[in-house]
Amino acid sequence: MPKLEKSVGSLLLGLSVVLLGSGVILPMTQAKSQESIELVTVGDSLTEGIGDTKDMGGYEQRIAHKIEHVDHRDVQTANFGKSGDRSDQILKRLQADPTAQKKIKHADVLVVTAGGNDLQQELFKLIQTQKEPNVMPEIRDTKAQYQHKFEQLFAYLRGQNPHAPIFVYGNYNPLYVYLANRNDLNQAVHLYNGVNKGVALADKNAYYVSVFKPLTYGQYETAPKKVKLVREAKESAQGSTDNKMVSAALNQPDGEKNRYISQADHFHPNNKGYDVMTNELFKVMQKNKKEWLH
Repeated sequence: MPKLEKSVGSLLLGLSVVLLGSGVILPMTQAKSQESIELVTVGDSLTEGIGDTKDMGGYEQRIAHKIEHVDHRDVQTANFGKSGDRSDQILKRLQADPTAQKKIKHADVLVVTAGGNDLQQELFKLIQTQKEPNVMPEIRDTKAQYQHKFEQLFAYLRGQNPHAPIFVYGNYNPLYVYLANRNDLNQAVHLYNGVNKGVALADKNAYYVSVFKPLTYGQYETAPKKVKLVREAKESAQGSTDNKMVSAALNQPDGEKNRYISQADHFHPNNKGYDVMTNELFKVMQKNKKEWLH
């Protein structure tokens, strides 16, 4: 009988160890699977990080570091940005890249920049050949085509990954500080941004990230500063209604009036500009944390 009691006791002790061990091991295994976030970025030069002299992939590594610091998760990133790509070119590139497809399918978070080159292609040729009243009617005629292209890109991403939240950036007007009197430029950016925002809001798990105000206006965010910029722009044009002022702004030899724009090309964000992009993305991600952080 003592031997039986000892055997039963040993069995119960062993079972207790197994059960307790299971109670410890299973939660640890579950927590381990959530310690790492797979963040994949796709898009144009803003995703590639053109203008970033710290070699952080623009907003890519910056947002990873913020998540790691604030949310205490390891972040694995993959960057599929390419300078100069329109939305349709981004799509074709992803469709031809098995590595990109694999990363997108397994992503916990997807971030997209698109539309800047689509608009630039249409806008820059118009603002250098057309008077201001003629620009927006022609830009409006291109909206449907851009929307179709961006919807195809978004649908592809969602088809590859039905579950990850998709954060869609809007664009900005890098020439505002030189051409503050050209309202058509801001209007054109808003028109295309409306496409990005509309497509994102139509999806149950996608979110729009606006960077228009900080990157367009830079340090000229107050009304008096904007009025001064408008006056300076009008004076530089010397009353002309042609677009010599546009060409001059696009060919600034050095210096940059907007503290968030690179002086190398007067178009892409500089390091501070990418900090701004990162902060705006992080705000939206934190508001929707339940969709990607468990």
